[in-house]
Amino acid sequence: MSRSLLRSILSVPAVPAVPFVLFLFTGCALYQNLAHPPKVTLDDVQLTGASLAGADLVFHFQVDNPNTRGMVLDGIGYKLRLNGKPMLEGRHDEHIEIAAGQSAVDLPMTVGYSDLLRIVRGLASNPKPTYDLDAEFRFAVPVLGSVTVPLARRGEIPLDKVKLKLDLGR
Repeated sequence: MSRSLLRSILSVPAVPAVPFVLFLFTGCALYQNLAHPPKVTLDDVQLTGASLAGADLVFHFQVDNPNTRGMVLDGIGYKLRLNGKPMLEGRHDEHIEIAAGQSAVDLPMTVGYSDLLRIVRGLASNPKPTYDLDAEFRFAVPVLGSVTVPLARRGEIPLDKVKLKLDLGR
């Protein structure tokens, strides 16, 4: 086989392949730039008030969005247990814009008085009470669509450091 014929055979498929290869690399770079799921951490829990309905808690989360564009937090599902016993379960379906980088997200919860009595008894019966928080953060992420980020946190409640911020209408 002559060299010119060999070159012509090898060069024909290479010409259409060049744009495909370029598209493949740019498409992958674009996908990687937009498609990282966020990371969520629990920063703090505060007792912020009391009313006739019960006690108000706020869970403070930190969301780290590694993407160059923002995303929307569509909702949070949660289950909270104290000393292994169910305490709170629910959904918070507020749409929150999450910018690129770090954002703070607050999850308010109200504990009814019957649950509060159970909590106080649980805290009093155990010198080192524990909590388990299981949460699912549902995000609308460009390219990926709906992404659920689970968070499981177990810890000990430091009774000497429980924060109380009550607004008594003053």
